[in-house]
Amino acid sequence: MSLGQCDRNLRIMTNLNQGKSELRFLREAAELTRSELGRRIGVSERQIYDWENGIKLPRIDRAVALARELGVSLQTMCRAIGIDVTGIPDEEL
Repeated sequence: MSLGQCDRNLRIMTNLNQGKSELRFLREAAELTRSELGRRIGVSERQIYDWENGIKLPRIDRAVALARELGVSLQTMCRAIGIDVTGIPDEEL
């Protein structure tokens, strides 16, 4: 794991301890508002809010779009929205 990744993981844990969801932290780390992120992936600001607060889960195509916009893997995105990916390989051939 790179130093940058370690630093990012530490910031995620700090923000989670402050009550912020991992998805919200990822969005803020990308310096995007809910409105900007929603516009980029074609959803409303309210949908981003609902996902960040665990009210609803995004469809798989929206989760892929979120991962792409926020620069994280799909597994990281799944964890950020509360989906357990334990036992799923990182990549299949």
